Amino acid sequence: MKPSTRKLSGCTAMVAVLGVGLSVMLAGPAQAAPSAPTWDEVRQAKSDAADVQQTVDELSTRMQTLQDAADSAQVAELEAGQDYAMAASLQQEAKSTLDDLTAQAKRAQQRADESAAQVAGLVVELSRTGGGDLSTSMLVDASDSKDLLYRVGTMSHLSSRSATVLATAQADQNTVDSLAAQQSAATKALAEATAKSERALEQANDVTAAARDRVDREQAKQAEVLEQLAFLKDTSVAIETAYWNDQQAKRAEQQLAAQSSRGDSTPAASSGGNKASGNQASGNQAPANQNSSGGNQGGTAPSTGGGSNQTPAQSKPSTSTPSQPAANPAPAPAPAPAPKPAPAPAPAPAPVQSSPSKAAGAIAFARAQIGDAYVMGGAGPNTWDCSGLVMMAYNSQGIATGGHNVVWQYNYFQSIGRLVPMSQRQPGDILFYSKTGTASGAYHDAIYTGGGRMVEAANPQRGVLERAVWTPGELLPYVARPSGSL
Repeated sequence: MKPSTRKLSGCTAMVAVLGVGLSVMLAGPAQAAPSAPTWDEVRQAKSDAADVQQTVDELSTRMQTLQDAADSAQVAELEAGQDYAMAASLQQEAKSTLDDLTAQAKRAQQRADESAAQVAGLVVELSRTGGGDLSTSMLVDASDSKDLLYRVGTMSHLSSRSATVLATAQADQNTVDSLAAQQSAATKALAEATAKSERALEQANDVTAAARDRVDREQAKQAEVLEQLAFLKDTSVAIETAYWNDQQAKRAEQQLAAQSSRGDSTPAASSGGNKASGNQASGNQAPANQNSSGGNQGGTAPSTGGGSNQTPAQSKPSTSTPSQPAANPAPAPAPAPAPKPAPAPAPAPAPVQSSPSKAAGAIAFARAQIGDAYVMGGAGPNTWDCSGLVMMAYNSQGIATGGHNVVWQYNYFQSIGRLVPMSQRQPGDILFYSKTGTASGAYHDAIYTGGGRMVEAANPQRGVLERAVWTPGELLPYVARPSGSL
């Protein structure tokens, strides 16, 4: 049975309008947005210079309220998408288990057939020589090799050699029977996992389909506010959008700094179990500065940290005075043969060239995908989901992330000691969103790019993009640092 390959339609992460992140869920926002000034009120305000700033402030407040409501509303879609991702991962795991058992069973059956053939040959040999009470009639009467082993096992007076051949054949057959039982259980588990995956996909589709109209309405509201701001300030929608995005990034950075004290304790383990796998590679450089042609890109990386390499001090020559010879020295011994020359020391290894920052490389990889499509389960080369983008960005640097799943990735980095408090965040670190505040409730991840921004695989409407960190209050207090000094 193959994993479900149907694609999730609609949004599974944030929607952005003109670079501003938006999305909605079935439930209404926790706080209603303030009523919007009409265009007549905006035009009237512009005619009176004293009213311009007041109206700008009102529009900015409305824009922020819409943004907050939209950011918090997207969680339902992301959670539905993560539920499907987890179900699909478990389905694939069940399939891999079944495939492995099938391969083992095939090899075991081959060994059992060979052992049974040896028993059959033993029956023929002993029947010809009159050994024991074995008879070739057994070969005719036995329904299969398993029955033959049973019949031979009931015979008496088997020689030590014959008993050994029989015992080996019986052990091989027992292995076949055991694997057959495991295959049956694995087949059932795969069927259940497939059904669960399909139900999760249907539920996620239902959530996103019901939300789509609300998404369109929220987009229109924010777009109109941006137009009104541009009119009042004699700028353009593009300028106001860029300014808004920059303000959102600054606001996010302030919120992250304010709540970073949450990460001072030991990270809590997930109740979902650890699915970590793969080898961890690490570098010692902090991320380098990154530039992107996509606009509104992340900030400057910190300088490289870590200790310096110390050169061992040279051993000082001995300054002790040689002992004086005795008054009556003993006869000098016969001269010893000249020692063989010591082998020349092995040449010192060439210094290892430091590689470019792996964190910077991961950011560059993720940014190179900006504009690509979002597809549930996508991991490149042209379609992505959130954990698929994170996984492949670091895989491009030779670093494992623990699998194609948000929860698995967090658990993996925790298991290898690669989580650091939010207060120590650096560009290249992985941000994890969780509705419950625990790893088992994680539903989305992204790569932090600095300056309050992150790059992520968002949703089918917007694909991969870079934007201000949304809803910092939903972030787990620890970030993963796949490379560089902790």
